[in-house]
Amino acid sequence: MRNLTPVILQAGLKEALTEGGIVEAHCVEDAKKVLNVWQGSWRIHLRLGDTTAVLVISRGLEPREFKTVTGLISFGVELGMSTIPVPLKKGEKAIWTDGTTLPPGAAETAANAEADA
Repeated sequence: MRNLTPVILQAGLKEALTEGGIVEAHCVEDAKKVLNVWQGSWRIHLRLGDTTAVLVISRGLEPREFKTVTGLISFGVELGMSTIPVPLKKGEKAIWTDGTTLPPGAAETAANAEADA
């Protein structure tokens, strides 16, 4: 069966954040330390109201996957985040905020998302 998850580009993600969107980092492959680098696989999802979209690369519309913790954190900083939790086990997710407050309604949405998981 085909997965019909909506997609979003990085520019749209930044815009959606100003509209109260919530960024979630999903671990799709367990993280492991290789030399001095933590490697794994993470995807970024945006939750805006009842809609969820996965961040994709513009060419081919394939999900953008981050392969190192450093790359994932750098991306979060580019989005303006000051607190960036990183899930380390496959199936885990972390909600990113700007480090000060959640957008209006985000706490309720985040609680509902946790209940749905």
